[in-house]
Amino acid sequence: MPFHVFTFLTLGLSLYLIPAAPGMTEDMRHIIIEVHDLQALAEQAHDRKLPILLMLSQDDCPYCSIMEENYLRPLLRSGQYQDKVIIRKIEIDNDRILTDFDGKQLKARELQSRYHSSVTPTLIFLNSDGKEIAAKLVGIGTEGFFAGDIDNAIDVARMYLQSKMIK
Repeated sequence: MPFHVFTFLTLGLSLYLIPAAPGMTEDMRHIIIEVHDLQALAEQAHDRKLPILLMLSQDDCPYCSIMEENYLRPLLRSGQYQDKVIIRKIEIDNDRILTDFDGKQLKARELQSRYHSSVTPTLIFLNSDGKEIAAKLVGIGTEGFFAGDIDNAIDVARMYLQSKMIK
C-alpha cells in the first residue's frame, strides 16, 4: 500500500475510532476533511463501494459554513451515513495543487471548472472514477427541504453504484 494511502486511511480511522483527546470536543471529531489527493480518495471509495460527496467550498464563503455546519456535519454526527457515502471538501480559492483521480496534478480551480461549478457551496456526487453519478446541488436550497435533497442525491448515487455492481 503506498505511503500516502496508508497515511490517509490512518488519519480517517483515527478521526473515527479514537476517543476525543483532552480538550477535544465531540463536535471536533465530525469535521469535513479537506481532500488533496483524489486518487487516494477514489481508492477508498472503490474499496468501500461508496459514492463520494465532494463539497466545493471557499474560505470566506458564509454559505459554505452554513452547508458544513447545518447539513454535512449533522450527517457525520448521526453515524447513519458512515456506510452510505464518503464526505469530503475542496477549498477552491487557495489554488492548491491536487492529485486528480488519475494521479495527475491539477489546480483546485481546474476541478471546479471540470464540474461546471461557478457557485459555492456546490455538492458533487461522484464514483471512484470521478464521474458525476447524481445531480449536483448548487448553493443552499430551501431550509426544511434541503436535507432531503442531499439524502435523495446520496440515494441516487448509491443506486447508480449498485446497478453497476450487478452488471
